Amino acid sequence: MNLTIHRGTHEIGGSCVEIENHDSRIVIDIGMPITKKDGQRFEFKNYKDIDGPVLVKEKILPDVKGIYEWDKENKAVDGLLISHAHIDHYGFSNYLRKDTHFYLGEGTKRLIELSSIFSDAKVKIKHYTPIKSEKPFQVGSFTITPYLMDHSAFDANAFLVESHGKRILYSGDFREHGRKPGALKRFLSDVPKGIDALLLEGTLLGRDKGKDLTEKDIESELVRIIKNSKNIVFVTLSSQNIDRLVSFYRAALQTDRLFVIDVYTALILDKLKDLANIPHAGRFRKIRVFFPSNLCKKLKREGGEDMITKFARFKITRDEISQKLDEIVMIVRSSIVSSFLSKIEGIGQSATAVYSMWEGYLKDASMEGLLKFFAQKGIKRVNLHTSGHASVDTLKKVVEKVKPKILIPIHTTSPERYKDIFPNVVELKDGVSMEI
Repeated sequence: MNLTIHRGTHEIGGSCVEIENHDSRIVIDIGMPITKKDGQRFEFKNYKDIDGPVLVKEKILPDVKGIYEWDKENKAVDGLLISHAHIDHYGFSNYLRKDTHFYLGEGTKRLIELSSIFSDAKVKIKHYTPIKSEKPFQVGSFTITPYLMDHSAFDANAFLVESHGKRILYSGDFREHGRKPGALKRFLSDVPKGIDALLLEGTLLGRDKGKDLTEKDIESELVRIIKNSKNIVFVTLSSQNIDRLVSFYRAALQTDRLFVIDVYTALILDKLKDLANIPHAGRFRKIRVFFPSNLCKKLKREGGEDMITKFARFKITRDEISQKLDEIVMIVRSSIVSSFLSKIEGIGQSATAVYSMWEGYLKDASMEGLLKFFAQKGIKRVNLHTSGHASVDTLKKVVEKVKPKILIPIHTTSPERYKDIFPNVVELKDGVSMEI
């Protein structure tokens, strides 16, 4: 097999891997970068009006032959595998040929399609095959087995790719301190040992930190925070981080508070409710929904007015929130400050704001409005977060169990650190092919 990591050997995000064998070719992930070369955040809106071939030439898009809508001269890939619904793993899918066949989990597909309503990355998936953990499927001469992994994204998968006696394992993004710790145990008990190459994510290798909190730790700490708060408790998180939503919902229940979510979060939970036992409006108690004008306008523009009305009976108004400040845990984000948040009465210094995402995002311009609001109100902000990625100890556990013939760094800013920790490391460069 011939392996090319088009992006990801020296950065976190923008993942894209191509594997070729005889007359078959697949691509795993086609993600959008998180940062530019200068370290500034990558903003897709700055590139969306630039022609695709120019983006390839400028190395914004990975140079994968036959995958893009404008490239009909080269043979199309036999399939595109998407590991999970984080934009740094699927975000450039909108540039693909319309006949591209996707292989992805049902939950991943639903999240990508819902995200397309609210983001500039308008991804339409016409041809696809839903995949299930530990159920092998065939793409050309490849036999591919997905494995459900514990990650901050719902329905995240690793992929074992086999063909003509060779085996490559793509770890995807994973951890073992979330709400699915059993996923890693099952993966390690099932995946074959002594594979030819392991592509192993190393997001946390460049970050010196202590022991990771578990999601249960997050839940317990939020319970303590809520009990010490005499006013509303605001929480800021990714609404697609289902594990975190569950943690916060459970904390709200334990403190007898309403869990107040925006219509976008309500849609996400509703879309996934038949795939997992997760809280959602209509079945789980103490969930109420608010309707920021900016989100509602966007839904209406995209023809999603029915998505708004389906949650009407769970609506909570600004006036009702003002009257029940000490009974509420509420999801907030910068985009609702002027249209909704600033109009809630009675918010004072006794309120608490819990920030539950990577701290690097606090520097983004998109966070300015919310942080300014908290400062003006004198609201105390608490950081409460745990990573969606594996610790060094967890990475060691995988390598010791899988025993790969070679280990290839991916999804990391510190590939040089692998050799200090693991045996048989081969460090690649973006766009350079290697025969396995």
